[in-house]
Amino acid sequence: MTLDAIDAVNWSAIPNPTWHQYDDPERVAHALRRLTLSTTANETGDAASLLAGGGFICSHAAMVFPAAYAATPILLDLVEHGRRPRIRDAAVGLLSDALGCYPTAGHNRVDTPYGTGIPLCCAMARHIRHRRSVLLAHGPSGKELLADAALHWRLAIEETERRSGTELIALAVLEGSPFSTPAEAETHTSPSTLAAATVRIEDLTADPTGAVSVHLSGTSLDAISAGSTLYPAECGRREH
Repeated sequence: MTLDAIDAVNWSAIPNPTWHQYDDPERVAHALRRLTLSTTANETGDAASLLAGGGFICSHAAMVFPAAYAATPILLDLVEHGRRPRIRDAAVGLLSDALGCYPTAGHNRVDTPYGTGIPLCCAMARHIRHRRSVLLAHGPSGKELLADAALHWRLAIEETERRSGTELIALAVLEGSPFSTPAEAETHTSPSTLAAATVRIEDLTADPTGAVSVHLSGTSLDAISAGSTLYPAECGRREH
């Protein structure tokens, strides 16, 4: 199943920001196949080192590449179905490292089925949150990865009520953990395309279901309506 998922990705269509051969997305596909099929500790370690050395992340430069978005669900499959504990542990470790790295300049966003121009870290985090039960079952490292992913929150706006020219109250669904306010957010308008605007989240009140009431302010509130989404502005600025 994991090999089929690797083969289903058009790796050649993913940009290589550095143009170096060792950062080629096809190299990521090769390393993922090696990790999936590894049968010894050395083989698993070698495959993980390939992924950490370029194309997926460059660990010594704390840099993450666009191919990491496509690789994330594959690594999550390995967390669930990897045939050896070392493979599962390696997959979790690689994902944790990737969330902590910064994208290369000009390649910090990806297009997804739910919107274009999504911050790379937020798109990866959403994949991770969707595998919550798998990661909880993995143990402490899986829980730590979930906690890291929760910091890359997403607010999906369901209703809005304008209070003034610069203030708005919205009902939304929060993915991720409640965060301290005030906070800056970037706006993705329906159908989830990036708007050239940021807004300020003055206050956020959440209930256990994930439903929240959000107090927003700013001069770009016209971009926000039912169907809009908000992401942390700092995530959109993350890059080397």
